[in-house]
Amino acid sequence: MSVITRMNKARKNTSWVEIMPIATLVILVILTSIGSPRFLLPATLLGLLSQSTTLLVMGLGQTFIILMGSIDLSIAPVAAMASVIAAMLLPIFGYWAFVIAALFGVFAGALTGVVHTKARIPSFIATLGAMGLWTGVAFVVSDATPISVSSSENQYLTWVTGTNFGVPNVVIIGFLVLLITYILEKYTRFGRYVKAIGAGEKATTVSGVPIDRYKIMAFIVCSTLAAFSGILLSTRMSGGSARMADGFLLKAIAVVILGGTAISGGIGGVLRTFIGVLIVMVLEVGMNMVGVNPWFQQAIFGGIIILAVTLTIDRSRITIIK
Repeated sequence: MSVITRMNKARKNTSWVEIMPIATLVILVILTSIGSPRFLLPATLLGLLSQSTTLLVMGLGQTFIILMGSIDLSIAPVAAMASVIAAMLLPIFGYWAFVIAALFGVFAGALTGVVHTKARIPSFIATLGAMGLWTGVAFVVSDATPISVSSSENQYLTWVTGTNFGVPNVVIIGFLVLLITYILEKYTRFGRYVKAIGAGEKATTVSGVPIDRYKIMAFIVCSTLAAFSGILLSTRMSGGSARMADGFLLKAIAVVILGGTAISGGIGGVLRTFIGVLIVMVLEVGMNMVGVNPWFQQAIFGGIIILAVTLTIDRSRITIIK
């Protein structure tokens, strides 16, 4: 079966997967607005979107990896390391500190991609190793101490913390990243081949697609966006820390899968991830309203991931579960 045939067959069988996240979001919004009438006020929604932009950016990068049928466990440490780099270099290089932090993401993604493709190591193990590597480096570089940005450098943070026309800049940035990743997914060879790899890697290889090149590119995109999310965190928190992105990995995977991107690859996209972010955002508000312990919320998200994978995985493509 060709890659195109596989993808067309998958599309026919997943219309309900596209509808389910939207229906879930509508139900959650209705329930939350009943419990808190102020929830639907523009100021409240803008505040929630501001808080979720970092998660959105990180989730958009992870989307391309999951579309390939792979996983990247290193995104949270990459984000934390980028926040440390940005906070440390800001007094010296000004705005260029953010560029250097983003370039670190490019390097981290390229390293992971090369290890995964050339050493033939599964993405789970390659990124698990990268997670340990960047966590350790971040702690060493920061001396295990949060790095604060002094008030004299606050001028370099307004591109994220400021507002335009009453809309927080961070929200505008989030939608720009969503637009760029949507164009990448829908209108470039990169986006088409990433989905093709996820739909059927062997068939894509036979078709003459340089698989390794596009896999490495996907890891670069993912890590660069993870680093950018760390930059957003550092500007909003006025500092950097090796633990700044703790808790984001599970949520970043959750928003991708909740949005309807199949963990087995080939099906999904960045717009679905945006829906997944909205679901998580509203769900968090609801859990906070009823007083769910913040630490127990992580357990809930873990259960949600299992449930979402159970509902979206294409078992016809997996004959053996290991």
